[in-house]
Amino acid sequence: MVTVTFLTPPMRDKIVVEVPDNTRITLLNLMKRFNLPRKCCGEGKCGNCAVKVMPLRKSARLVSLSEKEKRELFQAGKLSIEECESVQVKDIPPRWRLACQYVVSDEPVLVAF
Repeated sequence: MVTVTFLTPPMRDKIVVEVPDNTRITLLNLMKRFNLPRKCCGEGKCGNCAVKVMPLRKSARLVSLSEKEKRELFQAGKLSIEECESVQVKDIPPRWRLACQYVVSDEPVLVAF
């Protein structure tokens, strides 16, 4: 099981969700399942579902972004030129991700929006 913790200012408490191993689900679909709505096209074209994703393990696995996600995060003002270069050269994911594109893996994460 992997733990995904959701936190947003309007919420009084954080929501902690356990996702079974080897379950392929996007953050957006997980948010919908727990009534944490985000207006989004669901295809990575609008950038409206941008959320901060922070690994909860020091030795977090590196996750790369697709070109589409990089482009949308940059256009939404969530990804700087420096972060774009770090993603490409060092394979270091930025703190902002698109909930519709981010697939929950075996890494526990904190998701803030």
